[in-house]
Amino acid sequence: MNILDGKNLINIDSLQLENIVAGFDKICVDIGTGDGRNIYRKAKAEPGTFFIGIDPVKDNMEEIAVKLNKKPEKGGLKNVVLAVAAAENMPPELHRIADTVTVLFPWGILLEGVVKPIDEFIDAVAETAKSGGKFEFITTYSPAYEENTIETRAMPELSIDYFNGEYREVLKKHGLIVESVEMLDNEFVKGFDSKWARRLAFGRKRDFYRITGSVL
Repeated sequence: MNILDGKNLINIDSLQLENIVAGFDKICVDIGTGDGRNIYRKAKAEPGTFFIGIDPVKDNMEEIAVKLNKKPEKGGLKNVVLAVAAAENMPPELHRIADTVTVLFPWGILLEGVVKPIDEFIDAVAETAKSGGKFEFITTYSPAYEENTIETRAMPELSIDYFNGEYREVLKKHGLIVESVEMLDNEFVKGFDSKWARRLAFGRKRDFYRITGSVL
């Protein structure tokens, strides 16, 4: 698995990862972590949890990766790693490692994969979580603001009914049991710290959908 050590990319194997996460109460894998700011903030608040952020764009994560290597008094943390990988090609080192898997405010192909849903993306979540682990998706788009994205990617109309309908049944076939579907507003999303989340939260009024559940 390729992870960032500051701005440098290094490869670690399963044994090295096992040693890195040893001693922590829980492991959270955040797929499509973007700039890494949100899991950095969560890691500071939850020192007993180890966070692994996954994103295919190395450059976006470098600022936080550099910060992680600093002394604790200057913002350094030991309970986060940032890995360069795509959701559709998850590192095998992450197989069944996570107590929680999150996909927060996905865009592009990841948005399509989670919302439609597409097998390889849902399998990535199911295969990363431990049996009995939890998953959380938060997503949004609107025909008022993202008409081109909806048309180009043939995205479905978002609603509580959509996620409680066939979507729920498809996820179940992949070992993900939907337990809750909620509609959220901009105020809730203001609590997230990535640049993308804050752009959404402090922009136009929109509906966000939060889907949570457990993994078989």
